[in-house]
Amino acid sequence: MRRLETAMMVFLVGILLAVPLVSAGFNSVNTIVVLPTTKVVNNMPLHINEDAIAGAKLGAFLVLNGIETKTYTKTVTVPVEYHSILIPDENQTYILTSNDMPDLGLNLGTEPVGKTVVLRVNFSKVFYNSTKHAAEFLDRSVEILFNENTTPLDIGGNYKVVYTTVEGRDVMYFYDYRYSTGNTSSLGDWVKMGSWKIHFIDIDTKQLKTLVELYYPDGTVKLTSLLKDTYYLMYVLANGTFEVKEYSSNPTTVIDDLLKSGAKEVFLFTPTDFFVGINQAKMVTYDYWFYKKAKQYSDGDVYSGQWVWDIQPENDIYVLYLHVNGTEYPPVFIGSGSSLKIPVKGWNLKLVPVFNRTADGGAITGILGYRFVRSTYVTKSVSITAPAVTATNDVNSLIVNDTYILDNGLPKDKNVVIIGGWVSNRAWEVLEKAYGADKVNELKNELMSKGYIVAKLKNPYNPNYYVVILAGKTYRETAKAVEEFMKSSG
Repeated sequence: MRRLETAMMVFLVGILLAVPLVSAGFNSVNTIVVLPTTKVVNNMPLHINEDAIAGAKLGAFLVLNGIETKTYTKTVTVPVEYHSILIPDENQTYILTSNDMPDLGLNLGTEPVGKTVVLRVNFSKVFYNSTKHAAEFLDRSVEILFNENTTPLDIGGNYKVVYTTVEGRDVMYFYDYRYSTGNTSSLGDWVKMGSWKIHFIDIDTKQLKTLVELYYPDGTVKLTSLLKDTYYLMYVLANGTFEVKEYSSNPTTVIDDLLKSGAKEVFLFTPTDFFVGINQAKMVTYDYWFYKKAKQYSDGDVYSGQWVWDIQPENDIYVLYLHVNGTEYPPVFIGSGSSLKIPVKGWNLKLVPVFNRTADGGAITGILGYRFVRSTYVTKSVSITAPAVTATNDVNSLIVNDTYILDNGLPKDKNVVIIGGWVSNRAWEVLEKAYGADKVNELKNELMSKGYIVAKLKNPYNPNYYVVILAGKTYRETAKAVEEFMKSSG
């Protein structure tokens, strides 16, 4: 089944609806455009965006039908797919960077600093499973390292963050925190913090105390006196139990212990002064501290599927890794036609094994290597003066990649337009089979001499159709070949 790596948009339908037909013999019904999947030179991948745009533009020409001349400018979005170089499995720890995938478009590097994320594969934990005929990924074979600037964990906001260890697991508690001094209240006023409430019933400015109704989280109300410079600690533990304690000084150590235990709420209240205010109103001044647990993260928390967290707050590192333990996290096998999806939202990145097969291309015998593949979009602003037309929206039916030609050969009932030279477009392998090495070498020599070629050959399997080669030394010359073909045929 054909796989459209540059599924090439609905570049058109009333958008580019604006170009002369390529020729009476070429249209969107009887022609396919063949694009390269990736370019690799000296084991280094090059850009494919421009060939994708050139192919899309040619596709637009093929589906248009002219009526009147207009100028159209439109920003179009083209789905594209980028491939890394082939990564061998040498039991190494591999880190993906733009050196191996220049069109990556993600801020990946070798150290998780600033805005950089590290994606690494420990190939000593990746094997070929001959029974499953698949790549088998073991625990922590793939890891993604974030810092506080890049982690998808929601750790932003005005929180007090408490780090601790619970049963050997690193834990982070995030508390909404409020601290206020010099507050004043009079008779009948309320102080409400979380599930605790204080109602002032009486204020004794001589004895320096206030009688209050203290409302507990379960709705219980108790009358109690609060004294000047005494600290009243009210808290709700992680298991829901609650308590009130009294201290002669600020119990900072006790509070720290409560926060590290994951307490739901911690409320510290202390009256600091009593006085008579305006209109003889009795007043109390107080300070308070309030902590309410908002969220928590810990080692082993699941991000997605079998991807779990190993947080290292002391190092400001947050590691997301593929987890396999044989029970609730079963073995991970990636076979032919499948991929290991990197779970970070917005990345659209996957790791694909490339399998060795028998000479006839059938049975899988092992793994040649691995590629990272990213699906994304290229946005381009295009202006074209041409006939305004109505066009089919099925551009996908006429744009294919070179692997389709490799798998199926030259079609006998369609014209074929091949974009790109032999370095990038593997459809040239089929040309040699169809026309012979001498003819293909002649085309290559012409390309190297002129910089680009626009070659039109009769389809050897059906002379009613043609094979057109539009190729250049670089993507610029390839684009020039495409333009020349359209102008000469329009």
